Amino acid sequence: MKYYKLIYDFENDDDYAMLKSDDITDFYDNRISKGEYIDCWDNDIKLKYNEDDGNILSDFLAIDNGWIIVSKKFCNVMHEILNENIQCLGIKIINETTNEENNTYKILNVTKHLDALDLDNSVYDIFQFGEDRVLSIEKYALKKTIIESNNIFKLDNETIPVFVSEKFKQVVEENNLIGFQFIEVKTV
Repeated sequence: MKYYKLIYDFENDDDYAMLKSDDITDFYDNRISKGEYIDCWDNDIKLKYNEDDGNILSDFLAIDNGWIIVSKKFCNVMHEILNENIQCLGIKIINETTNEENNTYKILNVTKHLDALDLDNSVYDIFQFGEDRVLSIEKYALKKTIIESNNIFKLDNETIPVFVSEKFKQVVEENNLIGFQFIEVKTV
């Protein structure tokens, strides 16, 4: 089975809405980026967009803090294959022009973490940043035996990249979900 790095589709998003985070999201940002399970969530978080900058609410909405914001349609079609590896957190999307509120979107908090990075087969650089060494990965390679049977996950000690299976990609394509782009990663 093939695996992919999941990213927002910036190449085809000319008319897609782009959300803006605010001070409230800062409180949760680190926990969601790390994929920590959140047991006390504020369902009244409001994220805004300006329809002059884009008015299509895609199934994967862009946001300036890197969260994965997905539609109700996405949640419905993905429910069975993602249930134990994610947490769906309620939010409200506000159109700044009309003040119209949409409460059908969720933050997809990926809580499954795997120690699956194969550094020997990845392309990366190591930078010295003060006292710390920072690993910057250009091309990922993942350990097939660890990731098999997982449809969505993050890597241990990583905050941003989310990886998905070929099955995930097929469900997105079969249901014509928009806003998603997939970059195939090497599996060894």
